[in-house]
Amino acid sequence: MTTTFRAGAVLTAIILALVLLSFLWLPYPPQAMDIPHRLAAPSLAHPFGTDAFGRDVLANVLAGGRASLAVGALAVLLGAGLGVPLGIAAAISGGWADELLSRFSDVVFAFPALLIAVLAASLAGPGVFDAVAAIGIFNIPVFARVARAAAGAQWQRDYVLAAIAAGKGRFYIAHAHILPNILPSLGVQAAIQASLAILAESGLSYVGLGVQPPFPSWGRMLDDAGTLMTTAPWLALFPGLAILLTSFALALLGDGLRDLADPRRENAR
Repeated sequence: MTTTFRAGAVLTAIILALVLLSFLWLPYPPQAMDIPHRLAAPSLAHPFGTDAFGRDVLANVLAGGRASLAVGALAVLLGAGLGVPLGIAAAISGGWADELLSRFSDVVFAFPALLIAVLAASLAGPGVFDAVAAIGIFNIPVFARVARAAAGAQWQRDYVLAAIAAGKGRFYIAHAHILPNILPSLGVQAAIQASLAILAESGLSYVGLGVQPPFPSWGRMLDDAGTLMTTAPWLALFPGLAILLTSFALALLGDGLRDLADPRRENAR
């Protein structure tokens, strides 16, 4: 295992442990107001300070991680669940199916996730499911292209040609032989897309299209802190650090997984 993988795995494990801990314990209820101690600076009683309503920032950062990680994970699952089968099908079929996938990817990439979320919110209203759908739809062509390229390379291998000569069907070969061999590449892409999905969810919540009150969210915490940057900078500092560290940890994990999947890349450094 490389240093990059170890660092990414440790940071990711710590963040996941803290978020899971928030289901069992929080220093204060996230929505509990304490007006006499509003905008209190970080102290022993409130390590991350309090906001304009006296709510504990540490409790909200921990609770806000639930939404950010859940949206990121669900968006990646949606993108991989639809994109991987499409990519493999295009690789083994070729022709019009491959061309159709390419054109679909071009169309989706032409619309950023934020614009897709705006369109979804105009139809169904803002919310967590719209954020998952917007980011997930954007992830579909990403996973489709990765799966298509990896499956296309595997399709030329001798073991696939031997399976074809043995009379095995294309889709059986794709499921039983090709998919297990491209899982490392898909795992790398999943870690990277999870990092980007958390950034996208924070951006959507920042503009009011993500997680809605009363549930805490890192992006909305940054939005709420916008007018108080000079008087209470900790309101933006701690949720911003949470977004940065989580995205950085997942990016490190993805880079480390890429090194494990392709040792020649690590040795070339």
